[in-house]
Amino acid sequence: VLYNSAINDLSMNNIKEGADDLSVNGKIAGYRHLNELIKSKTIIKEIDLKNYYKENKNQFLRDSEEVYCFRFDTDNAKIANNIKKDLLKIKDTNEDRFGKIINEHKPTRELISENRVKDLYYELFFKNKNSVVGPLNFGGIYVVFYITQRHNKGTVRDYLSVQDDIYNKIYKINSEIIKNQIIDSLVVEYLGNKKTK
Repeated sequence: VLYNSAINDLSMNNIKEGADDLSVNGKIAGYRHLNELIKSKTIIKEIDLKNYYKENKNQFLRDSEEVYCFRFDTDNAKIANNIKKDLLKIKDTNEDRFGKIINEHKPTRELISENRVKDLYYELFFKNKNSVVGPLNFGGIYVVFYITQRHNKGTVRDYLSVQDDIYNKIYKINSEIIKNQIIDSLVVEYLGNKKTK
């Protein structure tokens, strides 16, 4: 059924590419076609993600302590020490001075979980309550971390940090429903209500 639908779809769209693929292995071609149909029909809106989060917040508890931080990388030890010095002067991330440091050094944002940090660094990030960690030397790259948020184990993760997980869950649920609907409609269309494997 899927193979016949894929053949039809190719001929309707005048696509000659892929015709060889169809004759090589009908099952693979049929499943590829099914996946393309599922992708084209599965639509997930932002409001669906937010509603799922609101209704299922308790599913998104932290399984360990976490810190959100800015990560500054440089290959120069002196620059790394200057970044650290400048960051130690910051009292609030809304300060102009902090914005200048960000613009000048272009750090990345990072989430660090106590479960995924080496024992060597555990104390620096989780026992020590300083907001600046480093500079640490990783093979000639000097890294300074500026911690902006700390979260305890068992607290609810914020929406942005779980948005991709929610999208994947909803996509899986919706695509399974759509897959079953597509297969049912193709069975009716190509076999005239006859059951098939």
